[in-house]
Amino acid sequence: MVLAQEIPVRHPTEADLLTHAQAGENQCISKVFQYLSSPDPNQRQIMQETIHDNASASVWQHLLSCLAIQCWDDHRDTDRRGDQEASQRIDQSIAEVFSQDEYVWEAKIKDTVLNEALNDQRPEIRYAAAYLLGLRGDVEMIPRLEEIMDTAVKSWRVRAARAMGCIPDERVGIPLIKALATDRGTLHNEARLSLQKLGPIVEKAWVEALSHPDSHVRWHAALGLGDPTDARSLDILAEGLMDENHEVRWATADALARIGPPAIPATLAVISRSRLTTPTRQACYHALHGVLARRLRERMKPLLDALRSPSGSAEAPAIALRLLEEWKDTP
Repeated sequence: MVLAQEIPVRHPTEADLLTHAQAGENQCISKVFQYLSSPDPNQRQIMQETIHDNASASVWQHLLSCLAIQCWDDHRDTDRRGDQEASQRIDQSIAEVFSQDEYVWEAKIKDTVLNEALNDQRPEIRYAAAYLLGLRGDVEMIPRLEEIMDTAVKSWRVRAARAMGCIPDERVGIPLIKALATDRGTLHNEARLSLQKLGPIVEKAWVEALSHPDSHVRWHAALGLGDPTDARSLDILAEGLMDENHEVRWATADALARIGPPAIPATLAVISRSRLTTPTRQACYHALHGVLARRLRERMKPLLDALRSPSGSAEAPAIALRLLEEWKDTP
């Protein structure tokens, strides 16, 4: 990174424009917004680079205010934002310059501005500061972002979910899974993207969610666990085959089938110790039949036949126990 005294002037005209905007000249402020809202990515990049090259804290304070309450100084920015897509480009441009550092001094200025804003009287300013610090990977923001997701309006909840996806910490998993399960729209999609982005980091949260009292959360957990790296995770997942909720059972069966042969011991263990009903027998059959190659299917045929049979609930556990012991000896 470059030191403050070595700042390059990449775009002199735009740098002068930004300086006048900081001084409150409305025409220049509007021009800055024209750059940030432009459908041309090159235009947005020019102004973003100009912002990065500016060593003043005031530009970051202005941008934070624009993102939080659409104000530059005391003037509303609504007239400068044009249509909804233009407004979204402005917010995205601001989020990008805050989350990316090109200089050492720039990072320090941004962190100072944002941390001070966490104590602002206006909730939107506090929300925006937590959101931007989250985009910067600040683990200290996890409780604040979780609070936003619990109490704020939906637009800020969506941003909080997005920010959590930038924090490589397993603690963000449960709030994101809850968000996934409580919304079917933009919040759901943002939480899903964040969970996918974090990958194995949130495996523990997926496993915890398998025991959540809300069946919809359990269903999402079964769908989202992916390929567990821990055998204990597979054991907990397989318990979903006995869930009272039909959707959870079938999501679990699909997940186990997707994982493949590594899931077979956990599936056999659950069958061996459970009192089966017709619905749970069907889920277990689906889980096993979906992963078995011809050789394994022949090996598991007695159990598959029992799981398919209306009278197989009593005999299937004993067969599963025998197969589990054989599996341990000759996997």
